[in-house]
Amino acid sequence: MGLSGLDGRPGLDGRDGLQGEPGRNGLDGLSGTDGIPGINGVPGRNGQSGLDGIPGMKGDKGDSGRKGDRGISGQRGRRGRKGDGGRPGRNGVSLWAVDTTEYKDTMSVLVEPSILGSAERGSIIVQEGDNLRLECNSAGVPPPKVQWTLDNGSLFPTGRWKDVAVSGPKLHFVNVSREHTGAYQCEARNGVNESDYRDFYVEVHFEPFIRVSPVKVTAHIGSQARLECQVEAFPMAITYWEAQRARILENSTKYIISHQHNTNFVWKSTVSLTIYSVEETDFGHYDCVTRNELAMTRGRVALEESSSRHHRPTTGTESSLTFGHPAPSYEGFDELCTTCPHCQKCSEGKGALFTPSYRTFGNKTVTRKEGEKEKSERRKERKDLSRLITAVGKPVFHRHTNNNYGSWMRDINNETDPRYWTTDPNHNDILKEFADKNDFRKNGRSIAYQLPTPFKGNSHVIFNGSFYYHIKGHPNITRLDLNTRKTITMELPGMVYSDDRFLYNNNSRDYADLSADTEGLWAIYSTSYPNNTVVVKMNNMTLKIEKGWDLALNNNLYGNFFMAYGVLYVLDSATDRDTRIRIAFDLYKGEIEDVDLPFNNPFSYTTLLGYNYKAKILFSWDKGNLLTYPVRESGMDTGPPGSDYEDHGHSSS
Repeated sequence: MGLSGLDGRPGLDGRDGLQGEPGRNGLDGLSGTDGIPGINGVPGRNGQSGLDGIPGMKGDKGDSGRKGDRGISGQRGRRGRKGDGGRPGRNGVSLWAVDTTEYKDTMSVLVEPSILGSAERGSIIVQEGDNLRLECNSAGVPPPKVQWTLDNGSLFPTGRWKDVAVSGPKLHFVNVSREHTGAYQCEARNGVNESDYRDFYVEVHFEPFIRVSPVKVTAHIGSQARLECQVEAFPMAITYWEAQRARILENSTKYIISHQHNTNFVWKSTVSLTIYSVEETDFGHYDCVTRNELAMTRGRVALEESSSRHHRPTTGTESSLTFGHPAPSYEGFDELCTTCPHCQKCSEGKGALFTPSYRTFGNKTVTRKEGEKEKSERRKERKDLSRLITAVGKPVFHRHTNNNYGSWMRDINNETDPRYWTTDPNHNDILKEFADKNDFRKNGRSIAYQLPTPFKGNSHVIFNGSFYYHIKGHPNITRLDLNTRKTITMELPGMVYSDDRFLYNNNSRDYADLSADTEGLWAIYSTSYPNNTVVVKMNNMTLKIEKGWDLALNNNLYGNFFMAYGVLYVLDSATDRDTRIRIAFDLYKGEIEDVDLPFNNPFSYTTLLGYNYKAKILFSWDKGNLLTYPVRESGMDTGPPGSDYEDHGHSSS
C-alpha cells in the first residue's frame, strides 16, 4: 500500500449568503406583581432656634408739631338748678287806701298779684308734633294781667308769627316744634306793688336730623379736606364719623373731629371731620352718624379727587341734602291743646347732706371725727393720695348691641394690650376675647373661654391677665388666669347674692361691682342691712381681703358706683339723661371730697360704669350702646386727645 498523498491547497472563500427576513414580534409579557411597601423613614431632628437679630438704632427725635389753633368756645351751659326755697312767710295782705270811684263803694283794699300753685316744677317734656298748653292762673285786686316771655328775651314762634310776648293766662302750642324748647316766664301784674313770676322749662324731644352741605367735597392728594354736617337732636345725641366699610374714625394725626355747639339752641350743633395729607385711598363716602335714645340718623358726604389730570364733573349735584325728619311747620291757635303730663324729677338734693360713718372689719366704728394720728397712719397705706376726678367729658360711641345688659373690658393694668373682652348674660359661662379694636367693633373673630362656673351681673374686670367675676348663686368671687386657666375663689363676708336685692336702683342685675385701680382690686357689695354698703380691697393674686369698709350708705338709692385711686364715686341716677356725681368718699382719708360733676346717660339706661385709670376714661353700657367718657384728674392741664368736657362745677376742698 502506497503512502498518503499531500494535502491540497485551501479552496477559495464562498460568497456571503443572502440576508434572512426579520422574525415576527413576540407576544406581550404578563404584568408584574406589586412590590412590597418600603419601611418608614426615621423622623428628622428639630432645627435649632435662630439667634435674635441685633436691635436697630434709635431714630432721631422728630420735629415738634406746630402749635394748634385755639379751640372753639364751649356751648352755653344749661339753666342751673333753682335754689332751695326759703322759710315760709306768715300769711298777710298788703293794704292800700283807694279813693277812686270804681272801688269806693265796693272795697277799701288792693291786693298785690300772686300766681297760684306750687313754685316747684320739673321740666315739661313733650314730643315734637304734639300739642301743649301752659297755664298760669293768678289772683289779686284788681285782677292781674298775665304775660308770657322767653327767659332769655328772644322771640318764640306762635303759629306763623314770632312774638316777643304773649298775653293771657294760657299759652298754646299747636304742633310743637324743636324751636319751642326753652324757659318760659309767666308774669302777673296789676300795678300793686311788685309783679309775681313763675318759670316753665319746656323740653321738646325729637329724632336726630342731619343737614349736609356741601354733599361733595373735592381735594388734591397731599392737601387737607373738611367735611361738615349740621345736627339737630334732643335729647342730646352722640355724633361720630364713619369711613368706608363702617370704620369709626377717631381723633389722630390723620383725622380731627370737632363739635361746635350753637349757643342759642341747645339742640343744634355742627360736627366736622378734617382729613390731613389726603391720599388716594381716602377718596370715597363718609357717613356722619348721630343717635339719641329715640333713633339713629346717618348723613353721607362724598370726598373726590380734584386735579387737572383727573377732572370729574359735578353737574347735577345738590348743594345740600337732609336726612331724618325736619321740624314740623308752625300752626295757629285755632284749637285747644292738650296738657303735657307732669314730669316730676325727685333726684334733686340727693346726697347733699350725706356724712357717712364706716367701720373697718374687726375694728371700732370710725367717723370723720377720727384723730389726726389715725388719719395719718391710714394715708400712708395709700399709693396715690392726690388724684381726684374733676371733670367728666361727653360720651364717645364705640359699638351697639341689642342687649341692655353685658360688659366690655380691657386689661386695666396693661394699656399696650390691644385685646378686648365681652360677656353676655344670656351665655353666662362664656368670656369672649377679641384680638383688637377692629374685631371688637365689628363683632368679628373671637376666642371663647369656657368658664368653670357661670357669672352673675355685668361689673366684671380684667386685671393683670386675669378675669375676675361673681359666681352666680354664691357669695364668691373667682379669679381666672387667662394664660394658665387656673382659678382661685374667695367668699365675700355677709354678701347678699339672691332674690332681686340688686346692688343699685337701675336693675343692673349686679350683686357685686368689681374694679381695679392703682391701689389694687376692689369689690363693692351690699349686706343684709339695707342701709349699708361694703367696700373691700383684695389681693389681686390670692383674693385675700386686705382691708374693708362698711359704709352707712344705702346703695339702692343710687344709679352706680365706681372706684378711682381709693375714692368711691357715686352716680345719682343711671336712668335720668342728665344727672350728677355729687358724692366722692375717700376711703383712706375717711372724708367726703367736694365734687359736683355733670354726667350724661344719653340713652337713659346705664347698667355698667367703671374707670380705667391708665386710659383716663370711664366706660359704660347704656341700653346696648358701648360708650367711653374722657375725664380730667386734678393736676392734669388737659384731658385725653379729643376730650370735650362739660362745666364740671368742682370746687377744691
